[in-house]
Amino acid sequence: MTVVEIKDMAGFKELLKSHPTVIIDAGATWCAPCKAISPYFEKYSELGEYDSDKVVFAKFDTDEVPDLAQELGIRSIPAFFHFQDGELYEKVAGANPGALGKLVEQATQKASA
Repeated sequence: MTVVEIKDMAGFKELLKSHPTVIIDAGATWCAPCKAISPYFEKYSELGEYDSDKVVFAKFDTDEVPDLAQELGIRSIPAFFHFQDGELYEKVAGANPGALGKLVEQATQKASA
């Protein structure tokens, strides 16, 4: 599955409306830890063990969409978010592949339930 690029607040809101489960990667081009964990996020998005109509993986640059970064209360990056039915369900901060894997696993299990 391709990771969707969130370009603005409207795009973010549309994703939440159109997909029950949304997993978001928030980072920046200058952030070394973001670059280090990005391949893990991409890998998880391609596993395909879930219904792509229900689950979407997305990312955005906190410098390019600062209003979304503020809305999500981001204080450090990378940060990962699991939204379920339009509501924030879980957040993980930092470049921790294990924690990201757990977030993705829980999100995809909820989507399959």
